Amino acid sequence: MRRALPPRATDAHANRAKWVELVRVRSSEETLRATLPSLERQVRSVADSTPDAEALVLKHALYEGDLAVVLVWQASAAPARSREGLLVAESLRRLGSVEHAVWMPVDDDVPL
Repeated sequence: MRRALPPRATDAHANRAKWVELVRVRSSEETLRATLPSLERQVRSVADSTPDAEALVLKHALYEGDLAVVLVWQASAAPARSREGLLVAESLRRLGSVEHAVWMPVDDDVPL
């Protein structure tokens, strides 16, 4: 298995870790299509108000009823479900089944 090398730390980011928060919802295509504009506004608001995170909305390549909100964090705090991610997850729960997970890079010294 090939792993990408981590980016070189700059002075501004020397004590910062990078992790991904993924909030995925499975619903009907019609429900998600109707909700997408408000979800995109919510995600844009998160991105604009949170300098430590990049936020985006993704759709599944094969299943029209799956959407994911991805928050890519670059922060000194430990990886965890964020307030922003919890708010997104809560708003998506009324649409269908939600999965909310935090992912982090594998350390080089951890065997796979």
